[in-house]
Amino acid sequence: MTLPCRVSLARSGLRGIGCLAASAALIGCGSVLQGTPSPPPGSGGPGAAPYEHATGPEDVLVSVDQAGWYGPLEYELRNTASFLLLGDGTAIVPGAQIEIYPAPAIHSLQSAQLTEQQIQELFAMAEDAGLLGAEIDFGEPGITDQATTYVDITVDGRTVSQAAYALDYTDDNSPNMPEASRAARAALRDFIAAAYAMVGADTEVFQPEALLAHRLRVSDEIPRDPEFAQEPEIWPIATAPPPLAPGQASSCVEILGREATVLHSALVEANELTTWLIGAESATRMAFRPLLPGDSGCQE
Repeated sequence: MTLPCRVSLARSGLRGIGCLAASAALIGCGSVLQGTPSPPPGSGGPGAAPYEHATGPEDVLVSVDQAGWYGPLEYELRNTASFLLLGDGTAIVPGAQIEIYPAPAIHSLQSAQLTEQQIQELFAMAEDAGLLGAEIDFGEPGITDQATTYVDITVDGRTVSQAAYALDYTDDNSPNMPEASRAARAALRDFIAAAYAMVGADTEVFQPEALLAHRLRVSDEIPRDPEFAQEPEIWPIATAPPPLAPGQASSCVEILGREATVLHSALVEANELTTWLIGAESATRMAFRPLLPGDSGCQE
């Protein structure tokens, strides 16, 4: 089956963010924003108070994600935000994805530590781009089956959400799009690219403390070429997604603590076509993703 799915940079192996990721890579070789004068925070006037924000490691300040095109269920289930900024300054982005098939069983992540000054700069840039005000009309490009980019920003005790359809698509085949919408789309692209650039090249491998494991129904959504046949792997921990009920497309369980560490080590050696033996059951397909702050987990 296919259905609308949230597909971001991490979940799609660098497909989702498209041109934005390429732009970020070009300017992401260093934190260019640190040495650049930035607008003062808050109202923008001299001596203005800084933007207020939560400071906990589980508090999400900025989230960039993509959703809305059609694809296999397992792509949706592997998706994580393509940029995540937490209250303690931790920024999480997708790691380099190996361009091979089958792809790794779980996408890698990188993290960097932003300073309070950088956090304030990012909020100021969001305000300059109009992202902290009312919902913006980003227009509708003349193209179908593209993802929508969602940006959520929590600052000064409130969360502001913006959504732009086909943000990566810049070909001018939408002559009736208002100039204000064109300008807003460009400003949003610049904001996202600047957020990636803040992470820069000085990153570390991010080791998730929790994982989501989804049991999938056997289907032909992903080709099963005999060339890629492989022996199933033994499920390495006690906790496992429950068996599927009739008509259920997938089941889910959160893997925490030491079990998450053990499972992650096994996933590094597996790929997206690996099947798993749980007890005496037949081999089953799985989909995995890191469970990050702001993720709705198995309740999505």
